[in-house]
Parts: sequence; C-alpha cells; structure tokens
Amino acid sequence: MKYLFATIFCWMLASCGGGSSGSPAASSTLPVSYTAGLLSPDCTGASCGAVNANTYSGTGIGIWRYDNTSGAASTIDISIAGVTAGKSATLVFSNGSEAAATLPVPGVLASSVTSSPALADLAGVASAVSAHQGQDDAHARMLEKNRVVSAGLMHARSTAKTAADLMGMNPAATARLSFSPAVGTSRSWIDNFPATPVAYTASVQLVCPLPSGRNVVWWVDPAIVSSGQFTAAAWSAALGRMQASYCGGAGGLAQLNTLLGDVWGSAASGYASLIQDAPALQDVNVVLLNAPASSQWAGYFFGGDTQLKAAFPSSNQALAFFINAGQVKFDLNFSISTLLHESTHMVNFYQRAVARHVIHDTWLEETTAMMTEDIVVPAVLGGYNKVTSDRLPGYLNTGGNVSYIDWPALADSSPNYAIGGGFGAFLDRRYGLSIYQQLLTSCSDGISATPALTSYGCLDALIKANGGAGFSDEFARFGATVFGQLPGVGTPAGYGYPATAAGAYTLQAADLSRSARASPAPLAAGYRATSHTFQRDILATGKTSYVRSGVVVPANTTLMVLIQ
Repeated sequence: MKYLFATIFCWMLASCGGGSSGSPAASSTLPVSYTAGLLSPDCTGASCGAVNANTYSGTGIGIWRYDNTSGAASTIDISIAGVTAGKSATLVFSNGSEAAATLPVPGVLASSVTSSPALADLAGVASAVSAHQGQDDAHARMLEKNRVVSAGLMHARSTAKTAADLMGMNPAATARLSFSPAVGTSRSWIDNFPATPVAYTASVQLVCPLPSGRNVVWWVDPAIVSSGQFTAAAWSAALGRMQASYCGGAGGLAQLNTLLGDVWGSAASGYASLIQDAPALQDVNVVLLNAPASSQWAGYFFGGDTQLKAAFPSSNQALAFFINAGQVKFDLNFSISTLLHESTHMVNFYQRAVARHVIHDTWLEETTAMMTEDIVVPAVLGGYNKVTSDRLPGYLNTGGNVSYIDWPALADSSPNYAIGGGFGAFLDRRYGLSIYQQLLTSCSDGISATPALTSYGCLDALIKANGGAGFSDEFARFGATVFGQLPGVGTPAGYGYPATAAGAYTLQAADLSRSARASPAPLAAGYRATSHTFQRDILATGKTSYVRSGVVVPANTTLMVLIQ
C-alpha cells in the first residue's frame, strides 16, 4: 500500500549521516570495459556465455552491449552463433538519458528464430499492483501537499518574523504537547490528508526509548477495536509486533538513525515557524487511526505537522506518522515496512530540507525511502522485503515503457514505485550502503543547492564517485536484469540481484527467472526519458544462430543482448 510519506517539503533530504557504509558492493565487480559503437561482450567469468562479438559458448548467460553515444539513431545487424533450440534471446533497449528519443526498432528476425509470445501475464503481481494503486496515488497527493508546505517554509527563511512574533499572533494555538506523556493520556490528532482535515481522539498505549534520547509514543484510536476492525487480542498482537520491530536499540528506527541521522535537531532553530528540540527532545509519535477505507492512505508523514499552529493552523505540532489500522489488518508486515519508509522521509525532511536546504525530485526521494525497505526492513522483519517481493516483479509486469524521472503527480504512480524500488535495490547490491547514505549527505540537488544539480545529475555523480560508469550504465544493467529475467545466482558480475553483504546487512538475492514471461508494453507515448523496452525471441528447433538485421538503436540508448 502506499506510504504517503511526503517527499516532504519541497526540497527534502539533506545532510548528515552516521553508520558505516562499508566498501561499495560493486567496487570489485564492475564489469569489463566495452567499446561504444560496437556490439561486444559485456561479461566475463564462469557465468558468462559471451565468447566474442559473434559467438555464444552454449552455456551460462551471454551478454552483449551496444552503446549509441552519437546524436543520431544507429542501425546494426546481430548475428550470434553457438545457440541451440529453446534458448532465449532478449534485446533490451535502455534510454538512460533525461530526454526522450526516437523509437527503437528490433529489426527483422531471421527464420532461424521464432518470436516468443507472452507465456502469462503475471496475474498475481498484476493483482497486487492494482490493489496498491489507490494508495500509491494517495501517497502522491500527500507529496504534493508537502511540496506546498516546503515552499512556504523556504519563504519563511527570508522573512524577518521570529518565533516570538509567531506566538504573539495566536498564543493559544502554540500550546505544545508535553513530552513523553503518560500511558493513557488522550489528545486530538488531525488527519491532514483530506481536503478538509479530520480530528481523531487517540490515547497513549506505550512509550519506548531510542538510543538518541528521544522516545517513541504510540497513540491508538479506540475505534480500532470498538468498531470491530480488530478484536482486542488481535490488535494487541499486531501492535506489539509493530512496536518490537520499531522500538529500542536494535529496532528499525534506531537502525535508520544510525545509517542516515536523527529525525530532528538544532537546525530547526533557524526557522521561526518550526517546532524545536527544547526544552526537551521532540518525541516521535506513531498515530494509529481507524480511518475509513475511502481515505485510501495507508500511512504518511506530513511536513506541515512540524510547524507551529500560528504558521499552519491544522498542524499537530509534532513529529508524527499516521498509520491506517485498515492497512495493518490487511498486511501487518507491509504496514511496518511503510512505517520505516515514512521514517526515511522524516529523516530526509530534517537532514536535507531543514538542515541543508536541498531537495530530491520525487522519483529520487521515493527511491531513497524504498532503499530503506530493502536494507533495514528485512533485518527487523525476518527477511520480509516489499521491494523484491512486490515492487521488482511489479516492474517486470509493466513490460517497460515507464519513465523513471517523469513521476506522475497525482495518478497511476504504482509503475513508478515499481521501477524506483527495483532500481534502488539494484544499486544497493552494486554499491552496498554507500549510495544510499550519500544520497542524504552528498547530493546538492534541489531549490537551494550550491552548486545546483538536478537529481539525475546528483545520482549520476554519486555512481561515478563510487567507481561506476554513471546513471545510464547502471540503468541499462538494471533493465537487462529485469527484462532478461536473470536468476538470483549464477549471473555475470554487474548484473542480477545476488545476495550481497552491505555493511552489517545481508541483502537478499532476487530470482526473476522463475517469473512468468511479461509482454513488452507498447510505446504509444514514444520512447521516453529513463525508460526501457525489450524484444524476446526463442531459438527454433535445429538452428544454431541468432540473427536479427536492421536493429535501430536510438541516440543515447544502450542495447543489451542476452542469451541464456
């Protein structure tokens, strides 16, 4: 379901960190060099089946590459010998640039091969994507709300108003929640997702400490049980599991703070309109509500809640996450994963927007939060990984034609969550924790960045700084992995989702070879920026060569040919 997190505040994600990133996972496995403008092998080692530009060894996974770095489309012929009947050959076109391109053309297939029809439509994954669509879209709407708040916060930095001025405007409105209230304490919480905010009464069920010195306060809407949504026993069990996964020195939030930094801090003192870590550290509030199904949201963090009511009247004046009990009932693990996803947005909001005055574009902000779900969540949930179980196969099922950087603002965003989650997890296995952490501390992208970088430029630079060839290269390898449906083990270096050590974490292998074949999505809207498309063929009986002539590779596009 979606975590309406809020790319919070128009700029998001800045600064700070902590934790050891370990050495980049990709540093010792960056693939062999290749020659732009020529179709040449792009793998080595025991798992590589590419002998030379025109020969497959007959076993393993053969990968060939053609980079068109020119300003115009190129036409090439493909002829690879050494294949046998039943082997699959997949052409994956990757536009890793920030601009749309002319349409790729798979060329003319020789009679020695037959086109492969889709074997199935991944119905189970398609159903899951459909189930999450409304929540993904709701999450996107909250993101837009956060952008509005962020713009206002930026403007406030340039005004002369002080905290005293704001309090003088409405003293009663700035009364603050006492820190770490006792169990049983009740208060009203405002759900700011609807166009007209809705108030709910909730009471404290538990207060648990964090290594940072903050406390996590768990607020529960009594209607969760009284409405029949949960029995008292079932709710107690679900809540206990959430708390055990999130609280304490080994819990998810503490791990996230170690990796990325605290959720709030002294930098907030530079803004007259924000809540402060004084006279005591702000609590982290988890507010569980019995919101109606029509509300759509599964969980969210709203940056507006960190403002004083004098600046934002419906603010809750607190660091808060809202979790819908309906989502908890539907999928508890998903809800815990969502909570840590939203926690990443809160950290990003403070560490980047508040402390460093920079912000990722939506696509990169969402990717960072899903990287947390790939790294931290499995460690606290016994291996549960929403990204590899849902997002990654969801992207395969799209058939491509999803523009990664052109994230939709309000609707149809599930395919974008799928590509963003899949690519983030791919980078995790290539670079360990390095890029994940550096996206917080070393990316000067956004409104106030100096020097200014686009989020695309930011990620491209980080990949290069960590030993990679850049965004386009990693994006092409990711596309080849997904639409070539590579296995979790036995893949050539630089491809696939192998099990990988990343600092103190073990990232799981992901096996796409077991998924049913997806069909290529039509390119009715053109060949968009940062998107993939593909063509799959099966070698016919009695034939030993794979031949396609007149293959058109657009400008700034990489063609990967995989035989296995």
